[in-house]
Amino acid sequence: MGLVRVNRVRSSYQPFLLFLLLAFTAEVVGYVSAKLTRSNMLSANIYTLLEAGLILYQFYAWGFLKKRPGLLIALVGAYLLTWTIENLVAGNLSENFCSYFVVLYSLVTVLLCINEINSLITAWSGNLFTHAKFLICIGFIIIGVYSLITEGTMLIDPGNSFVTNKIFTLYIFINAFVNIVYAVAVYFMPVRDDYYFSKRFKA
Repeated sequence: MGLVRVNRVRSSYQPFLLFLLLAFTAEVVGYVSAKLTRSNMLSANIYTLLEAGLILYQFYAWGFLKKRPGLLIALVGAYLLTWTIENLVAGNLSENFCSYFVVLYSLVTVLLCINEINSLITAWSGNLFTHAKFLICIGFIIIGVYSLITEGTMLIDPGNSFVTNKIFTLYIFINAFVNIVYAVAVYFMPVRDDYYFSKRFKA
C-alpha cells in the first residue's frame, strides 16, 4: 500500500514509507541470514541504527527537529556514539543485540511522539484516529514502550528465561496490531496538493 501511494502522499510522510520498506527488507535479510549462518545479529544491529535514523528524519520532516537543529545534532551524535561503543568498540556487532542503544532511541522516540501528539491535539479539530501522524505516533509509542520493557528486562535480569519468553511471545500480537495501525495510517496519509489538483484538472 505504501509503495502504491509513495508518489502521491506529501513529502513529510515519505520518510515513514522508507521506514516501512526498510523494515520489510530487514525482515527478509534477517530471515535469509538466520537460515544461512544461524544468526541475524549483524543485520539486526545495522537495521536498528538505520531505523533510529529514519525515525529522527521523520520528525525532522514533520518540522519539530527542523526547528531545533541543535537538538537534532545532539541526538544523532548520541545515537552514533552509543551504537559505535556497544557494537564496534565492545565487539558486539555480530554477537549480541545492541540493547543499550535500543533503550536510548526507544525512549527518545516515545518522547518525540508524545510531544507531536500534544501539538496535534491543540492544532487539529477533526478525528485523531483518521490523522496519519497521530496513528504513526501511536504505533511508534507502542513499539517503543515494548522495546523499553523488553530490553530493560534483558539488561536487568538476562537469566530470567521465563519472563523473557513471555515478553517475546507477546511481541507477535503487538507487532500484528501495530502493523494494522501503520496500514491505516498509510491509508489516511494526505495527498500532495499538486497531485490532487492535477487529478481534478485531468478529470
